Amino acid sequence: MRLITINRNKPNSSVEFYGCPMQCKYCSHTRAAFKDYDLDKVVQAMSDNGIRSVFIGGAEPSLHQQEALDLIRMLHKRGKEVVLKTTGHDPDFVANSKGMVSRYVLEMMTPLDDPELFTTLTSYDLPRAQEHLQNTRRTLEVLKGERVRATLRIIPERHDRDKVERIARDLKGHVEELLLTQFMSNPNDISYAGFFSPGPSEETMMELGKAARKHLPRVRVRGNGFEKVF
Repeated sequence: MRLITINRNKPNSSVEFYGCPMQCKYCSHTRAAFKDYDLDKVVQAMSDNGIRSVFIGGAEPSLHQQEALDLIRMLHKRGKEVVLKTTGHDPDFVANSKGMVSRYVLEMMTPLDDPELFTTLTSYDLPRAQEHLQNTRRTLEVLKGERVRATLRIIPERHDRDKVERIARDLKGHVEELLLTQFMSNPNDISYAGFFSPGPSEETMMELGKAARKHLPRVRVRGNGFEKVF
């Protein structure tokens, strides 16, 4: 398996897969190095009795579909809670993981009817952006009834109240929670579009959280020095 990192923290550890077709312009994973790992050795490393859950994420685990599913299956058999993060790139991969995953994390970037915005944030041209958003819609349908948290990184001048509300409406009935994260509030963030410091402001982030909460059961807003749940 081609991995960025293995973190054996207890009780919650993680496995970060390498590679993503979107190549988002602000994603630290696009610059990350990787190492090749043997599946059995990764499972052995995660089999420690002190490890309760394993977060499987990275860039996009579905690019390593067979290896990722084998890892999920083996961890599940060993009684580990598996948390799977995905961009919605491959609905079939997500469907094949059901029954073995305790909770899903779905990374959102744009409303499902806005492929133009998607092209500004990623390396995709318009047809590929349209295909990805269709796959995300299918993924949401696959995940209906599962425990799902969606995430959205708020980028100044790219995500306004209207776009956040449209994303929340797309997620309605499919997710338990939406996490809104202030851009550049994470030390691993990469500057983008001329923004080198955390933004939008805390006040704006709270307004976006309230707007999303109108459509969803729970919204968490997180940024540089603040966090609030609506």
